[in-house]
Amino acid sequence: MPDSFPDHADPTTARRHAPSLPLGMPATRKLSAEDLGILVLSLIEEADSYGSQLSERIEQLSNGFYRPSPGTLYPALKSLSEHGLLCQQRQGRRKYYRITPPGRDWLALHRQAAERVSSRLQNAGRKLTALYASMSEALDDDALALPLAQEMLSARMDLKAALHESRHASPDAQRRVLRLLQDTAERIRAEADSG
Repeated sequence: MPDSFPDHADPTTARRHAPSLPLGMPATRKLSAEDLGILVLSLIEEADSYGSQLSERIEQLSNGFYRPSPGTLYPALKSLSEHGLLCQQRQGRRKYYRITPPGRDWLALHRQAAERVSSRLQNAGRKLTALYASMSEALDDDALALPLAQEMLSARMDLKAALHESRHASPDAQRRVLRLLQDTAERIRAEADSG
């Protein structure tokens, strides 16, 4: 049984290579490859699945905040299978994934990480739902509200990531960032007040 995921999906090395926000969300993507691997393994432990079912379950878990693309999900499934944590069976044209005993053992050792990933996605989904509700009310058009809420949440996360990444900047750069934040907050308030 592997002690960890392969190089591209090891939760411990991931934190050394990719910047992340204080609560663990990756600074550059909605979910890191490592976190996706942990999440997929925990979801398959709950119920064997096809790849498309996993995408739907992740989207439901996050209230529409995140649905992994096939180009993200299937490499994770392949890697987990190659490392003996999942097995796959063909049913017609589709591959059906099941957790293996070594996969269960590995997941038992990393249960807290799996729970953190799930919790972060659920939290992001709650934020998206709240944004969507307020934008629906303001816009009176549900078709426009959801994409706008998704973009707004992504922009907020990008801003948090940029601020987190700037924390080691020089004092002069920190002052410029502070001025940008103050100016931006003032402009946002002015926009909101103008209706």
